[in-house]
Amino acid sequence: MSDPQKPCDLCSLPVGIKPFTLAVSGKHLEFCCEGCLGIYQMLNDINEMPAAVADNRGK
Repeated sequence: MSDPQKPCDLCSLPVGIKPFTLAVSGKHLEFCCEGCLGIYQMLNDINEMPAAVADNRGK
């Protein structure tokens, strides 16, 4: 389990209890939301589809 207070690798907000993750070049990146994940992928020209992520809204 990730540290909920760990900063997002894009915007530096806390990633929460279920971070959105991406493995790139041997690094494991964690993001606070799907938007930050998508922006990171767009800015770094990463064309991989992310793994299915559990709903982070707690429904």
